[in-house]
This record gives sequence, structure tokens and C-alpha cells, in this order.
Amino acid sequence: MSSTAITLKAVQLEVSGQKQNSSEADVKRCEDLILNYSKQLAKEKDISGIRTLVESVRKFYDLVGKARASKLIRDIVEHALTIDQGKDEKIGLLKNCIEWAKTNKREFLRRSLQSRLMRLYNDVGMFVDAQKLGQDLSKELKKLEDRELLIEVSVEESKSAFNLNNLAKAKTTLLTAKTSTNSAFASPQLQAVVDLQSGVLYSAEERDYKTSFSYFYEAFEGFRSIGDKKSATGALKYMIMCKIMLNENEQVPALMATKETLPFKDDPRIVAIRAMSDAFRKRSLKDFMKALKDHKKELLEDKVVSVHSKNLERNMLEKEISRVVEPYSEIELSYIARVIGMTVAPVEKAIARMILDRKMYGSIHQHGDTVVIHPKADLTKQFTRSLTTIKELTKTVDASYVRAKEIK
Repeated sequence: MSSTAITLKAVQLEVSGQKQNSSEADVKRCEDLILNYSKQLAKEKDISGIRTLVESVRKFYDLVGKARASKLIRDIVEHALTIDQGKDEKIGLLKNCIEWAKTNKREFLRRSLQSRLMRLYNDVGMFVDAQKLGQDLSKELKKLEDRELLIEVSVEESKSAFNLNNLAKAKTTLLTAKTSTNSAFASPQLQAVVDLQSGVLYSAEERDYKTSFSYFYEAFEGFRSIGDKKSATGALKYMIMCKIMLNENEQVPALMATKETLPFKDDPRIVAIRAMSDAFRKRSLKDFMKALKDHKKELLEDKVVSVHSKNLERNMLEKEISRVVEPYSEIELSYIARVIGMTVAPVEKAIARMILDRKMYGSIHQHGDTVVIHPKADLTKQFTRSLTTIKELTKTVDASYVRAKEIK
């Protein structure tokens, strides 16, 4: 291909010159020109230009046959979806292509584009729309026994259900995907996607981080083998998250020192999760909060990590509070908050939760704004002994009182 920029006019001229009896070489040249122009537009982040291209070369689709035309349209759409902006424009492009496929009775193309639209909905956080689209599409695919596309749709349904906190449906739809992979061929890409979602659900509901790590590792290997660096990085990020949750932070440096993982070490998502790992290893709530603040997009805006980071933050806060109050029998709330580096309100709330969960034996003295700490030893025995002592003392006092009266 020449380094000279391609124009829409040149593409249209090439398409208009194609006939039913055109040679395979002419058709291939035209096809390559269309794809190269769509890549050029994608680099220029021109989604509207890609939509114009898709619409202006539709005459060519009838010349190359349905299967070849479907692949061409999907390839052009994929080029558009690599652009990291223009959410509405990308959705509009896909819907436009879906409507054309419906009108021209290109059913296979329509279904594959709808599946891709589901994935786009999940990527941009439109989980309700993904669910609505998936319900009808999965029913249709089950009737047609299109297992490969059913796997893809079922995984996307599972993703959207997970993000909508519907874990029951997330598990059910993932089970559908897994059943289909057992009875039909699944590409390495698709198998890796299933493994990744399996790890997500095991970590979120079962809290089985060892099993989750195994699934994430399989997904990482699958994505890496096909050169999908972006997805492989996501799987590696979740592998490190599992190590944090298993309290095996000391294994993270060794994990990141292998030849398989070294190429990913500078990715922002890996830098973010390692910052969280380092903070947890040092048991520093301050560093942990800083990691969440500095890497908000990679940590808090990722539902998978966010679920666990909240538990980690809570655990670390409770450990910090326990460390501060340990030497005292009574301590001011304001002092605890000052040492930890937080305001009084969240600290008081955390202490109240710890007392209710019996992680701390004590009480909050509202008038003095202090926390009264009770001994951590076997309180039942202590209280029993105290009551026995008081009872015996009462008997002694009563006996002394009687004898004093006799002396009088």
C-alpha cells in the first residue's frame, strides 16, 4: 500500500468499477482498499467517516457474496471500535449495520453484529441495554443451535448481570456458556473469555481466590497465546488481586518477574494493582487510600477490583484502629482519627461495627467522645469471677455488719 492518504472518492471510484464478472484479483484489490481506508479513518478517530464508508460501498457487498461481505462489514466495524472515544457514534454505527442486515435478510450478520453490540454495551457501562438485547438473542441462538455465538452472548449476559449485582443470573448464563464449550468448538479467544468470567464469579461470590487465580491464569495464557495483550493484562491484574486477597503479597514480585509477565509490568493497570499490593503488604492504610485515589480508573471503576478493595479497605481500617487502641483502656475518638489520618465520623462508624461484630470488646462513650476498651481475654470467665468475688464480699460485709451490731 502506498503511503499516500486514501480518499473516499478513490474508494467509491474503485467500487463503481467492479462488476459481477470482475476477476478475483480486482475484487481483492477493492476489498483491501476499503479495509485500508477504514484503518486510516480509525487512526484519525473519524467514526462518522467510517459510517459513511460502510454506507457508500454497499453495492460492493452484493458482488462478493454474503459470507465475504459479512466478514468485510465486521472488520470495518472492528476498526471503528478500536477508537477510544465516540461512544454514541460507535453504537449508532453498529445499529445502522444491524438495520441494514435485517432489511437485506442477512441473518447471520445481524446476529453477530448484535452480539458485538452487547459487548460494546458492557464496555461502556450500558449493562441494562446489554441484558435486554441478550435475552432475545440467546433464545434465538438456542433454537438455531449456533453454539459458538451462543457462548459469546452468554458470557456477555453474565458480565452485564454481574455488574447489575444479579449474581444468580450471572452464574446461570455463564453455565450456559460453559455447557456450550463442552459440546462445540470454542476458539482460544472465546475459551479465555469464559475462563476470565469464571474467575470473576468465583472471586465475587464464592470468595474462592485459589480457584479464581487458576481461572485467571488460564485466561492470561489464552489471551497471551493469541497476542491479545489488552485482555491478557486484565487477567494478570486479577491474578495479582487474588494474591492480595489470599494474603500472599510476597509472591507478587516473583509472579511479575517471569518472562511471561515482564512485558506487562509497565501497564497502568498492573502499576495500579501493584500499588494496592504494596500498601496491603506494609499494612499502611494511608498508602492504600493513596493507591485508590491515584489509580481510581484502574481500581475503583473496575467492578471486579472495587468489590474486593472495599473489603480490603475495611479490613485495613480495622487493623489500624486495633493497633492504635491496643495500649489503652480508654481513648479519645479524635485521637484515633488523628493518628489514622481520617475524620472522626468514619472512624466512629468503623469502631461501632467492630464492637457489634465482636472484633473489639468495648463501648463508645458519647458524652466524652471516647472509646472504653474492655479486656480481650475470656470475658465470660472474668465476669463470672467478678460476680463471685462481689457475692463473697457481700457476704463478708453482711457478716461484719451482724457482728458489729452484737458488739453494740
